[in-house]
Amino acid sequence: MTAVVGIDPSLTSCGIAVLAADGHTRTWSVGHAGRDGANWAQRSDRIVAQTRLVLRQIPADAALVVVEDMPTMRHVLPSFIDRCALWFGLYSALRSRGTPIAVVNPKTRAKWATGNGNSGKRDVLAAVRADWPDLQIPNDDCADALTLAAMGALHLGRDLPFEIRRRHHAGIENIAWPEEATR
Repeated sequence: MTAVVGIDPSLTSCGIAVLAADGHTRTWSVGHAGRDGANWAQRSDRIVAQTRLVLRQIPADAALVVVEDMPTMRHVLPSFIDRCALWFGLYSALRSRGTPIAVVNPKTRAKWATGNGNSGKRDVLAAVRADWPDLQIPNDDCADALTLAAMGALHLGRDLPFEIRRRHHAGIENIAWPEEATR
């Protein structure tokens, strides 16, 4: 059995959680600050650097990586385009490694963590900290990533260090779990 990983993609603070096969759990975030007025080459370099940085954090033999779905379009600003490019860079690189990947809608992630799909980042952070009281969860990006990893672990039939509630099963059946990530 190998690790289950959760990723909350971001250029400035990408949340990463790894649930190792030995029961060890770790969360952290990595990022690269951008700047207004960056040209295409600078933006591309930032996306590539962040993609590589995130990929280095993921065990090569991960049993499953659960990643939050791409951002939804509100306004097509450069930051939106860059976030989508990062998302596809991560997804494509993981796919080329042969890593099983599941994509989870942010509302499904929020509902799993709190019972309410419209919960904000602070509510998710509070709920995750309550479920994992012995774990240092530094920010909401890490809480999102840990939620995603826990969803994957539950799907694989692994034990989690808290009581599994009804909300943890709601919506999880709607996720397109990869066939190669089996119990």
